[in-house]
Amino acid sequence: MTAVATLEELLAEEDLQHLKDKSYAFEAERAAEFICVVIRNFLLPAVYNPRTTDLLLRLPPNFPMACPDMFWTFPHVKLANGAYPTTANVFDVQFQGRQWQRWSRHPDAGCWRPGTDNLKTFLGTIRRELQKGI
Repeated sequence: MTAVATLEELLAEEDLQHLKDKSYAFEAERAAEFICVVIRNFLLPAVYNPRTTDLLLRLPPNFPMACPDMFWTFPHVKLANGAYPTTANVFDVQFQGRQWQRWSRHPDAGCWRPGTDNLKTFLGTIRRELQKGI
């Protein structure tokens, strides 16, 4: 049996501090090759229903040298008009006993700065994507 990793073992100090500074309710665990971070009750812009969701981030090996890709939500999120957001209608990740909604959002090539960008940067990218309301 392997020991459960602590938050300090899974996340860089600056990433952990950012989550704490924002007063997020969060947890992290290793799942396969990813470090999965779940932010509970993540507030979404008014164009989405529901307004809060759990946000799943799957950080790749070598993060932050490697760029994260996509994010997931549960419960599933729709636009106020009842439609799924653009490229967010796939439910392909099973984690913590739940089927997560994938938001297929990909950073532009060359925009991730290995060794400089971090979890704060990635969450900023997610917020900008969500503000588009599409």
